[in-house]
Amino acid sequence: MHVARFASRAGLTTEQIASLTHGTSADTCWSAERDRLLLDATDALHADHDIDDLLWTRLSAEFSREQLLDLFMLCGWYHAVSFTARATRLAPEAGTPRFCDFPAARPGLPKARRVGD
Repeated sequence: MHVARFASRAGLTTEQIASLTHGTSADTCWSAERDRLLLDATDALHADHDIDDLLWTRLSAEFSREQLLDLFMLCGWYHAVSFTARATRLAPEAGTPRFCDFPAARPGLPKARRVGD
């Protein structure tokens, strides 16, 4: 739903969406350190339910404590929404893309474009 409604407003390219679903912050579509840090933090919270000391140091050099608290709460909120949607077998909204609709980036693909272009 978020890709369908907000990806073009956020200026995400198809390459970035593919990276979000199948890649990492090291993918070449992410040039801003802030974006890479946000992806690393989200991945760490998802995989380990924690932020290690090295990542915390990197994050706190770029974001305020208040911004980090917002990030952690937002990640937690989406985790709770995910649990609820899956456990209740909530059907995806009609017309919304799924992860499989965005193949993993491969060498030789055409230059990325903004969603909606």
